[in-house]
Amino acid sequence: MRFAADSSVLVRLYLAAEDADATERFLADDAKVLSVSELARVEVLNVLLRDPRLDAAARFQEDLDEGVRLRRETVDWPDAFQQAESLAWRYSPALRPGGHDLVLVAAAVVMGATWFLSFDRHSRQRPLAAAAGLRVWPPLGKDEKGLLRRAARPAGG
Repeated sequence: MRFAADSSVLVRLYLAAEDADATERFLADDAKVLSVSELARVEVLNVLLRDPRLDAAARFQEDLDEGVRLRRETVDWPDAFQQAESLAWRYSPALRPGGHDLVLVAAAVVMGATWFLSFDRHSRQRPLAAAAGLRVWPPLGKDEKGLLRRAARPAGG
């Protein structure tokens, strides 16, 4: 199993924010390692460097360098953008994801992730990840499952 996370999960971990304990418990079970794409890494660093509390950016970088809790993953970006376009053609009419969400989910798919971790319930990336065949944590909520069902319907159906 390979786990990919968006910035909402990683930022919460390093700022000890809401849901950090739940994430720590999820990761501790079976000593899960999070795969981090270059895009997610830059996005997280950008947020952590804005808030010098807890030396979060340095701890994030140390964990990436150590490779035990987080693992840097090189993404074949031409493949990821091709995957993002494929996801857009298939799911954008029903899910209406943002372009950034398409790229994050596509990167997870190209990295070989089987799980996508995200707390971002305001975008459509969680149901998009599920539609792309990834397991999502935390589990999809009722509204997200409804979007997923709508996305699974054939066009015009």
